[in-house]
Amino acid sequence: MNRLSPPISAHNQVCTENHEPASLRSPILRLFIWFTVSFWYTSEDWRNKRPFLVRTTAHLSIVALAIATLALVGISIPQPRARVSAGGLGIPDAQPLVAAPSLEGRSESAPPPAADETSSSSDTDVISRLPIPHTTIPTRPRARVITYVTRPGDTLFSVAEKFNLAATTIIWSNPEALQGVPWLVRTGTELYILPTDGAYHTVLTGETVDDIVSTYDVEPGALLNEWNDLYRGNQPRAGQRLVIPGGKGKDMGWHPLVTYPAPGPDKLSVGACGTMMVIGPSGHGWFTYPTGRTEVSGWVFHDRRRPIHIGLDYDCAKGDPIYAADNGVVTMAGRKGTYGNMVEINHGGGFITRYGHLDTINVKCGHPVYQGDLIGTCGTTGWSTGPHLHFEIRQDNVPLDPEIYLPPLDSD
Repeated sequence: MNRLSPPISAHNQVCTENHEPASLRSPILRLFIWFTVSFWYTSEDWRNKRPFLVRTTAHLSIVALAIATLALVGISIPQPRARVSAGGLGIPDAQPLVAAPSLEGRSESAPPPAADETSSSSDTDVISRLPIPHTTIPTRPRARVITYVTRPGDTLFSVAEKFNLAATTIIWSNPEALQGVPWLVRTGTELYILPTDGAYHTVLTGETVDDIVSTYDVEPGALLNEWNDLYRGNQPRAGQRLVIPGGKGKDMGWHPLVTYPAPGPDKLSVGACGTMMVIGPSGHGWFTYPTGRTEVSGWVFHDRRRPIHIGLDYDCAKGDPIYAADNGVVTMAGRKGTYGNMVEINHGGGFITRYGHLDTINVKCGHPVYQGDLIGTCGTTGWSTGPHLHFEIRQDNVPLDPEIYLPPLDSD
């Protein structure tokens, strides 16, 4: 007994028709399929028509791709708005595109955000280049040698510190001005100031590059620098001045000087001129040679030949300059017994110096003086057998050996 299939209801037919693929509903597509199938089965040899069918399919595929491309190009993608960053450079926001929040559930009374409001998170994601108002300029050496005229109170070390140089550079650059006594820096002395540490050399007649580099213990290339008018293969001319970076001059044999107590918190020297009290600059704490030279003539302190001698006699010719050994104030300037013409200077701290047998006196009682100032000239006044300077250092009026307080002499 054959079972009959249950009849298909109208509802099922509708569902079947409705579930037909949408692509088959297009009349153009149906016509194309009908034409293709009819052409396929009615031809005598369908294999001969295969190339035509392939070309047609390829052309239709290109047309379909072109239509799809045009459809996509017609869709515009919103671009992020450019906003001015803190640096004012107009850098666009680098936030990713996010879907706009749904308007559903938003209260109509809620006002829209202001146009100039930006979120704090957006600001932190923006990289901006901030302006730099200051430019760092590297420190470079000076372009040339300069001159400096010493002022009252200047010392060898203060001048070196002023120009950020070693004290030896000042010495090796100014042998003529310092007269071989580097610790004597007189007011008004003109010093050469180099752009770098080293030496300043005046070329002698017949002197060669090899001679100079041997004297200052440097390589020949040290002379070929931006400050010297000298080129490779050439010899310097007589009288030419050369900057020698790193050059080392003659060892002067000097050492840190002996210091004495400071004159007190007021930093002043006090003396008396008759009944008048006078005040002047404080001493540095060390003395210099009053003649500018180290040559001793005659007796020394407590000389074996004359134990009562309480000073040091320096060699000098009549009229040679005599300098103040330290800062202070003049407390005596005139004739005094066996000293002849004498100047006395109070340096503070109980220290005084005396300069005897002067030919002329250039200061008066009460004058302030600075180390290296001209106070008179060498002579032979008073009890003297020839031109020389009798020099004394006293503390609390007790004579002291000047050689203890002056720069040491060369060991040679």
